[in-house]
Amino acid sequence: MKCVAELTTESKDVESVARALNVDNVQLRGIETVVSGGSIKTVVSSDKISTLLSTLDDIICCQMVAESTIQNGR
Repeated sequence: MKCVAELTTESKDVESVARALNVDNVQLRGIETVVSGGSIKTVVSSDKISTLLSTLDDIICCQMVAESTIQNGR
């Protein structure tokens, strides 16, 4: 069974954070991150729910690091 989740988050700099997240996703199938309006939308799909949840957790952690880096860099 294919599991799909959509994670929509906000950021003060959606373009930079989305670019930072996409670097990790270049060679991975089942993950797409795009800017949608003023939000960052990431769609993850996997054959296993455990993989889906782990991937979402990784994306959230990476976004937190990106947000912190961008904020501290200004």
